Amino acid sequence: MSTSSHMYPMSSGHDQHSYIHNSSYQKAAISSAVEKTRRCIFEKLDLQLSSDFGTFRIADFGCSIGPNTFHVAQSIIDTVKSKRLEESTENSLVPLEFQVFFNDQPTNDFNTLFRTQPLSPEREYFSVGVPGSFYGRVLPRNSIHIGHTSYTTHWLSKVPDNVCDKKSMAWNKNYIQCNNLLEEVTKAYKVQFIKDMEIFLDARAEELVPGGLMIVIGECLPDGVSLYETWQGYVMDTIGDCLMDMAKS
Repeated sequence: MSTSSHMYPMSSGHDQHSYIHNSSYQKAAISSAVEKTRRCIFEKLDLQLSSDFGTFRIADFGCSIGPNTFHVAQSIIDTVKSKRLEESTENSLVPLEFQVFFNDQPTNDFNTLFRTQPLSPEREYFSVGVPGSFYGRVLPRNSIHIGHTSYTTHWLSKVPDNVCDKKSMAWNKNYIQCNNLLEEVTKAYKVQFIKDMEIFLDARAEELVPGGLMIVIGECLPDGVSLYETWQGYVMDTIGDCLMDMAKS
């Protein structure tokens, strides 16, 4: 199971600076993928997988604190229920219960997460908190039917060593991110990303039941487009310049 001495969860609490009030961009990305997610569940999910036990299990990896993670859970549940009703098999007569695993780093604000979840009479699932890095197993084998993660895998398990080494060609001297301006920096981040994604996917492959689904949403760039050429890259580089100046003063 993977652990890390460097953990940087989203801003906790419920004040104006918390992730709860600063995650509309991520919510828009999740909402834009709802229809594609729905089609995927209808076309690929085999509901017979859950018929033996009567419990359908969902996991949101990198859940942070609400409300986005609750929106994801309910959207998946609504889709599964619709698919089950449409198929109208003998198994659909048996009530199906839902269990949702909310996973994030141990330093995530799970207290705020569960304080802000929908009230019990409105909530259609049983909640479970799962602290631990998703760069490794966090759940038993064959335990979940649908896994979900959104805007998380760009957070690597660690900063590549060479990037912080002043003697290295990959030292990212003047920037706070990999913006594709320095080839050696880009290579270092790419190597680390490949390692992390292999670990992530291997872990999810063990946790998902055979035939289960893993939904991964994230920001991608077309081939040939560098981050510094995008508005996101420009904004981050501008913020980086400000932070560099503050650190020097």
